[in-house]
Amino acid sequence: MTGFQPRHFTLEELVPPELHAAHPARLLWGLLDPGMLWTIDALRERYGPLLCNDWARGGRFRLRGLRPHACAEGAALSDHKYGRAVDLAPLRAGAEEIRAEIRADPERETFARITVVEEDVSWLHLGFRNHDRNRHGILWVRG
Repeated sequence: MTGFQPRHFTLEELVPPELHAAHPARLLWGLLDPGMLWTIDALRERYGPLLCNDWARGGRFRLRGLRPHACAEGAALSDHKYGRAVDLAPLRAGAEEIRAEIRADPERETFARITVVEEDVSWLHLGFRNHDRNRHGILWVRG
């Protein structure tokens, strides 16, 4: 899958304001993992509104999608810095409810591209790193 752009998320929801201002949209879309983009679209269709970055609407979240490499938030090699992780706050369903559904049916098409899920956090952290999911399953990490 290449060149995918989600129907239910804007670029502003997925990148911080400094990257949005400094780079063309085409370049920024190209930095985001297409499987991640497809999945978050499918999740929004299944579970309703999912809050990612809201800085463009005057909100406080700006680093829940792609993060600049110099960003101090998160790990030095965070998947966020490579465009292959996202933090979502479900507004209708609970994050724990969605994690339970991922555990119960990880092969459901909606979940099939997810390779990492963070546990013990109030939001839904999903990763799409190059992890051998077929051999090792989804990597469940503690927050």
